[in-house]
Amino acid sequence: MTRAPSLDRSECTDCETCIDLCPGVFKKNMDTGCIDVADLPGYPEDAIQEAMAFCPGQCITWEDS
Repeated sequence: MTRAPSLDRSECTDCETCIDLCPGVFKKNMDTGCIDVADLPGYPEDAIQEAMAFCPGQCITWEDS
């Protein structure tokens, strides 16, 4: 079983800290203006944990897939 990051847009403050810390995973969607999670075969857990720790909205969590 693998884990993937999930972003709760209702809690997101759109600060873009996650993009700064982990640009290969988090991207700004220019069509919606929201931050999206890239669909990857694996995720850098340490970098995502850092993004979670610095997220002011506490909107990034792990999902089992």
